Amino acid sequence: MTDARRARYVALFAAEARSLLTSARRALSRWQEDPAQSDSAEEIFRALHTIKGMAASLEFNVAADLAHATETTLSDVRRGEQAATTPWLHEFEVALDRIAAECESAILEAGGEADANAALPSRPSRIVRVDVERLDALLGNLGSLVTARQELERRAAADTFSPIARAALQMSRRLDALQDRILDVRLAPLSEVFERIPPMVRDLGRSLGKDVTVDVTGDRLEVDRAILDQLAEPLLHLMRNAVDHGIELPDVRREAGKRPGGRITVSARQDGDAVIIEITDDGRGIDREVVARRARALGILAEDAVLSDDGLLSVLERPGFSTAAQVTDVSGRGVGLDVVVARMRDVGAALSLTTILGRGSVFSLKLPTRLGIVRALVTGIGEERYVMPLTHVIELVAWERDLVGQQDGRAVLFVRGDALPIVDLRRLLQYRGGDPPTRRPAVVFEANGQRVALLADAVHGQIEAVVQPIDRPAGLARWITGATVLDDGRPALLMDLASVV
Repeated sequence: MTDARRARYVALFAAEARSLLTSARRALSRWQEDPAQSDSAEEIFRALHTIKGMAASLEFNVAADLAHATETTLSDVRRGEQAATTPWLHEFEVALDRIAAECESAILEAGGEADANAALPSRPSRIVRVDVERLDALLGNLGSLVTARQELERRAAADTFSPIARAALQMSRRLDALQDRILDVRLAPLSEVFERIPPMVRDLGRSLGKDVTVDVTGDRLEVDRAILDQLAEPLLHLMRNAVDHGIELPDVRREAGKRPGGRITVSARQDGDAVIIEITDDGRGIDREVVARRARALGILAEDAVLSDDGLLSVLERPGFSTAAQVTDVSGRGVGLDVVVARMRDVGAALSLTTILGRGSVFSLKLPTRLGIVRALVTGIGEERYVMPLTHVIELVAWERDLVGQQDGRAVLFVRGDALPIVDLRRLLQYRGGDPPTRRPAVVFEANGQRVALLADAVHGQIEAVVQPIDRPAGLARWITGATVLDDGRPALLMDLASVV
């Protein structure tokens, strides 16, 4: 077999094996819920048989032998010689993990990460491994080009029919194409993090005496490599909390009228320029009153305040916040949640929480797909300019005094019947300049599950902001996360709206 043909077959094997193993795991989850049904066993058997044949044809002998041994074990159950008990199903799940690991190892040894799409063209896929630091440097150079383009376009605008204007337009189009290609090179699939979840959940569940199944969907979506690198620790932290403190013991679940085995779902979906990751468990949920009592004792919650989901998250994410009840009897989700929130904010992500006592919890992460160059809204107070990623912005509304009221001792702006808390950019940034204009726009944004009206002096349009990191001097507000240069050469600071809430 020629190298080109073998590379093509390896790519086909990679795509098929991953797809079949994903189907097999989902079938196994259904089987674990109802061990008496046999449809799942048939589906898994077909998947194993196909993987065995493909692996053998490529001389991936270890993977083929593992698939054959697991297939034989499954045959005993299909013939009625072995009962599909809960311990047996757990062992079978471990066997699927071993097959998956060996398949990935064989793919790498055969020439690197094989892309499923490489099976389609007539020539084999060619893959080059590039250090992330080189990609970061390339993105930095791209940012400088984008800034130079904005300056050139500003100068060309004085005479739209000049040769400079035509050259600027041509360069802009080519730079857009180059920008898209460079940013695409930085993308990596969520599967690199998601594939670590099922084994971790199963091992932790068994060590705690809990029966936990996990479903993963959307793992083929891609995000920037820098975001993916920051995502692993927070996501695994949320998963550990869901297993350790969210999912109850089997006897407790039976008493509550639930099936003894708990379920955790990790799903990812595209939402415009963002990716939404949701971690859902059917556990005990978070007891708001327990959290509220502790928060009142610490003086961070008013005596008559009622905790909404947003308020609950804002309390739980405080550094060091915990209660004995949380650690042992409730959920423990406050411990270390500040680390999760901080890590997510570093990459412009937002975290929200929904929980129902006795039913479970949902943590939702909203991630930008790309870093470095973002679509942003330019706002101003006086002569100062601030930019904010459009990922969180919902709409612009006019601020009028007759639309302003009070709710729970806080100023709110009524927008189509909804009372939105008002954050004045002048107060937030301690602006010491002249008086604000009579008419001011409000930027409605959503972060951490809450909608807020951010009051500015003016909105100056949208730009592609080339984000540059800044050295953080002492006292710099946490919501200032970077800087950019506007098309008129004026510097502007980047605001993290999630930190404002």
